[in-house]
Amino acid sequence: MSTHTHAEIISRDSEAILAPAFVEFVKWVLKSAGEQNIRRIYFLARDGYPMYRAAQILSRGREPEIECRYLRCSRYALRIPSFHLIGKEAAEQICLGGIDVTLEKVLKRAALTDEEAGEIAGLLGRQKEMDRILSYGEVQMLKRELLDMEKFWEYVNIHAGEAYDAAVGYLKAEGLMDAVRWAVADSGWTGSMQMTLRILLESAGYRGRLTGYYFGLYHIPEGEKKENYHAYYFGPFGKIKRKVHFSNSLFECMFSEPEQMTLGYKETSGGYEPVREPGEVKNKEALEIIADAVEKEAQKEALELPDRLHLWQILDPDVIQRKMADLMSRPDKEQAQAFGNLWFNDDVRGEGQKIAVPLTEEEIRNSHVLPRGASMTGIRKEPVKESAWMEGSIVLGGKRIRWHLWQNRMYKYILYIKKQIMEKRKK
Repeated sequence: MSTHTHAEIISRDSEAILAPAFVEFVKWVLKSAGEQNIRRIYFLARDGYPMYRAAQILSRGREPEIECRYLRCSRYALRIPSFHLIGKEAAEQICLGGIDVTLEKVLKRAALTDEEAGEIAGLLGRQKEMDRILSYGEVQMLKRELLDMEKFWEYVNIHAGEAYDAAVGYLKAEGLMDAVRWAVADSGWTGSMQMTLRILLESAGYRGRLTGYYFGLYHIPEGEKKENYHAYYFGPFGKIKRKVHFSNSLFECMFSEPEQMTLGYKETSGGYEPVREPGEVKNKEALEIIADAVEKEAQKEALELPDRLHLWQILDPDVIQRKMADLMSRPDKEQAQAFGNLWFNDDVRGEGQKIAVPLTEEEIRNSHVLPRGASMTGIRKEPVKESAWMEGSIVLGGKRIRWHLWQNRMYKYILYIKKQIMEKRKK
């Protein structure tokens, strides 16, 4: 039995594994921006918070000079006002798959009130199914039903219109309409935040180029210019082994701001300000430990770096990220307990759950390649019990760990090969 507390394990691994890997990524962001004549970077909340802290230290006194800012936003805070502009195309973002998706979660993504959500559920004949977990196929069926429901879109348009002016006002106040070459930086995954920002800004008259720098990108939104999206560790094509040994959910749990998410914006006597979700962040202690380790690592690196950004040497990601990949894909029992206890919410709203949710042996077996494939294709009706960090759940399960981890890797290999094929078809 471990004699270390969860905080001690997180502190140890933050200093030895996480901070060096993360700071190397921030160095890449700054160097890449400098080489492309970017003079301001907006680090997007909340994953961008430790990036922002590290970048402030690393960029100080460098040439070219790059201004680092922190933009308080979220997928929810930007998507809702954008629905005012894109109409029923919003169904693609409202009816996404995910962990334990329910009708209630889907309707919350559209900013419907409890009363409005209840009305829509009634029109769908699902008043008693608000909390039932939906399979991927059922979510897609729900999307088709909602597309034809004018009452649903009436509510979506009302809330989107109400949110639009304040959101654009906040973005203008933060300088996103300034005549300076700027870019955004974030963890990444789908590139949807950059696309939504572009839609909002162009509706307000912005005509500049919007560039983004990301830790990783599984795909780029359809219709977007690929040259405006830059990925450090993996992009939509290739690097499948890196994706298999990576957990974007765990990454978000480890690197984030120890504050609640931004729900939207409001106009005040002094301009515009973000509106945050009430309450305390459940991972506050761990996030502060990790952010402090990142800042200390950045201070240490800053002493050794040349003043000119183009002279910075960026280490091969396969080398610098290897220990973090091991932690994510094959943690030991201590790591699975400490990091698996972090709270995670993969939806724009909602309570969330432990990132390594406890699973029975049967639930872990049902996540293997064949049962999961049967569920995805509709052959198996019951949804798979999901874990945001399946590797952590497998280790905590304690039985046939190597076999279950192998099955999980095989599923991820198939998943990312399939996604790559689909991306190529878009070309």
